[in-house]
Amino acid sequence: MIKQTEDPIISLYREGFPHFARMIRRMGGSLEEAKDAFHDALLIYMEKEKAGKLNLHSSPKAYLLGTAKICWLHANDKGAILALPERFEAAEPEDTATEEMEKSLMESLVRSGKKCMELLTAFYYDHFSMQDIAARFGFNGKRSATVQKFKCLEKVREEIKSIQRYAQ
Repeated sequence: MIKQTEDPIISLYREGFPHFARMIRRMGGSLEEAKDAFHDALLIYMEKEKAGKLNLHSSPKAYLLGTAKICWLHANDKGAILALPERFEAAEPEDTATEEMEKSLMESLVRSGKKCMELLTAFYYDHFSMQDIAARFGFNGKRSATVQKFKCLEKVREEIKSIQRYAQ
């Protein structure tokens, strides 16, 4: 008897969703929010794969988890850091509020430090792999580079929070 292999999407769901649901629970989200975000990410993954535009810099599971986290953050108004203008250049502002948000984002990026700004640019805009980033910045390996990228993002997020608290 020939064993049929499981559909790759079902396999991705089976492997990724429990991990994602735990992560969202730790971040204060509900199971329903986790399901919604994960399903959105799965649709994005399938659409990009079908269109031939899926450009993976990591495993499909990691891509799906990252996309799902972005979907969850945006759905819960926690994704302001993810709306970075291309190459950190200010886009044409639609209004004063947008201009102020972009200005505070740029200030936060600058305050995070030159090395953080270069690391985030290398990852998000130049699309270097974590291994390439590790070599470029002198980290011991891709795990160290990943940890440093996370610390840089946290630094930027904290800067944004402090600016928002100061402005209120």
